[in-house]
Amino acid sequence: MNILIFPIRFLYKLYFFLYFVITLLLFYPVFKYLLSKKERFPKAFKVIKVYAKVWLYGSGIFLRVKGRENIITGQPFLICSNHSSFIDPATLYIIFDQHFVFTGKKEIEKWPLFHIFYTSGMNILVDRHNRLGALKSFKKMMDVIAEGYPLVILPEGTIPPNAPNLGEFKPGAVSIAIQTGIPILPITQTTNWKRLQRGTMFKGNASPGIAEVIIHPLIPTTGLTKQDAEALSEKLRNVINKPLQEKYGI
Repeated sequence: MNILIFPIRFLYKLYFFLYFVITLLLFYPVFKYLLSKKERFPKAFKVIKVYAKVWLYGSGIFLRVKGRENIITGQPFLICSNHSSFIDPATLYIIFDQHFVFTGKKEIEKWPLFHIFYTSGMNILVDRHNRLGALKSFKKMMDVIAEGYPLVILPEGTIPPNAPNLGEFKPGAVSIAIQTGIPILPITQTTNWKRLQRGTMFKGNASPGIAEVIIHPLIPTTGLTKQDAEALSEKLRNVINKPLQEKYGI
């Protein structure tokens, strides 16, 4: 059976990445124009939503979302999701209508084409290996919240090699939430690792199908202090991990 699945999986991955590159190239002139000025970022956000749908739906990946009623509007909040696949950001763009700001690792600035979403200033790059750079990124995050926009932080920082198992949660997410007093919206993406798993063209899962996303109730942070950060991080991790435990027994 594996002998039969392997070439099918490889061909799907090949199609997936070629389709991603071709569609991104087609949208790129529009992104370059919209991302050239900050006042155009909200319009760029809407176009990214369209592009995310074109990319995923054209790859045979469709969303099933539970808990949409937990999404709030009209105030800043922190969106925290597990990170199990390269398609995780795209699913979030499709789900949320309100313009949010993404945070990502500094290495993204070296990625061809895709880096424009971060190097343009629309989203925030974080250099965890440079204290001064990390402080500058933290300041930008605080500015985003002060402007009233939701902020997306993937607490694991990168895709764990054994996803859907969760990786270690970095402390930055809960620190931002506690310092600003904004609520945290936990999200679990349960099947994205099946749609496209971390690995080379010859390793890892890849298939069209359903990308299931669970939006949990908000976790309030009002009144919490630095001393509560560890407990809050553990609570956030447990909430996100519960559907994965129920589904996969991990």
